[in-house]
Amino acid sequence: MAFPLGFSPAHGVQALALLAALAGVAIWTPLLLTSAESHTPSVTSQALAARSDNPALQWFANAPMALQVKVTGVLAGARGAVAILSLNDGPPRSFLLGERLSPGVRLTAIEGDGVEVERGGEKLRVKLDKLPDGPALPLLTRP
Repeated sequence: MAFPLGFSPAHGVQALALLAALAGVAIWTPLLLTSAESHTPSVTSQALAARSDNPALQWFANAPMALQVKVTGVLAGARGAVAILSLNDGPPRSFLLGERLSPGVRLTAIEGDGVEVERGGEKLRVKLDKLPDGPALPLLTRP
């Protein structure tokens, strides 16, 4: 089978369309794959802290959320140490070492008297809440 070497106008249009598509890919690929410089103004942490009470602003913030951590208990489990934590006065939940508590907040250490939480590169130590001493109970055995 022999292929004709003739050139038709339809083949010319196809060749030009193919060259235009390849040129578009060659031009736009480096432009789309390079990261652009951010032109947003930098905001101080004090300004973020002043606005952190609004939950809608926290949805789009790059900073870690303000989080109140209360340690209810620590124990050794089958998969390692477990911390029982109450986040923002919520119900107590169990967390494993290295687990994420909220965006930008991670549990980094579990010890016998408390836990260590990392928030935005800053480590925070939270002590275990001690139960108050109960009332003295009478002995139930005969001396």
